[in-house]
Amino acid sequence: MLSEGKGGGQAFAALLLFFIDTITRTSGGREARGGSSLQRGIRMSLTKLVSLALLIATGLPIQFSRAEDLHLTLAAAEEVEPYVYHSEDGETTGIDYEIVRETLTRAGVRFDLKSFPRPRITLMLGQGALDGLLTTTGYNDKDALNALWLSSPLYTSTVSTFIRKKKAAEEEAGVGNDRLKNCRQVGVLRGFNYRFPSLDMTHFKSVVEVNGAEQLVKLTMYGRVDCAITEDITFMYQARRLGYFNDVTIVDEVVNRPVVIALSRQLVDANKGLDTRINQVIEDLKSRDVIDNIIIKYLSLGAH
Repeated sequence: MLSEGKGGGQAFAALLLFFIDTITRTSGGREARGGSSLQRGIRMSLTKLVSLALLIATGLPIQFSRAEDLHLTLAAAEEVEPYVYHSEDGETTGIDYEIVRETLTRAGVRFDLKSFPRPRITLMLGQGALDGLLTTTGYNDKDALNALWLSSPLYTSTVSTFIRKKKAAEEEAGVGNDRLKNCRQVGVLRGFNYRFPSLDMTHFKSVVEVNGAEQLVKLTMYGRVDCAITEDITFMYQARRLGYFNDVTIVDEVVNRPVVIALSRQLVDANKGLDTRINQVIEDLKSRDVIDNIIIKYLSLGAH
């Protein structure tokens, strides 16, 4: 098999180099000055085989070894911990950033990341000013996404309703069993699309909009809202960071949705095989639990 060991690949490369050298040294008199077109063709073909053998010898996956001259500009919906944000030393980090960086690097693609408000991302996508989205986390404009190429799922995101845990005495007394019934004032993220078939926002007496999940956790814990609706990962991450992880609970799952990389269809069509390479890398990372381990690292605050 081609993937067996570095020694076999290096021996194969050495043999081909010897063969090329033999052809060159044994060429006849009139071919010695420039070589026949056949000789040059053979040499060029064998040189490519040597390059392939050297790739095998270094253990690089063959299907992703071809360097792609692609440098993309991708957008993220502002900074949302723990998906995409800047660490204390100014470096871009986060669950989605790490996963996509690993995926696109293995697929032979470089990218620059820009953070914009959601409405501006929609406008720039429509104008062709962006090559796509880092991921669909924090951005769920269905009309804009329908016009993009979407990768295989990186992981599944769940949007849920959270409340502050009731006191033990209240739970034992049977108070608040229908917890959503008592959720009259709800906290939500500003700019996030809450149009889900299973969610009726008219059920709530009032809606409080905030800019981030950290604010949602605080409003919930301080009793400023009865419940909060947002994605599980970001809410529980902020609850753990603030020391409230054991004080909040999920009372209803609103929707499960896949988190994907979204790219311009024109870009994908112009770069044949790009979609396949990206999806193959994603499946490989998932099969080796690379993506799960990245998520666990952040939720346990191991990235800080």
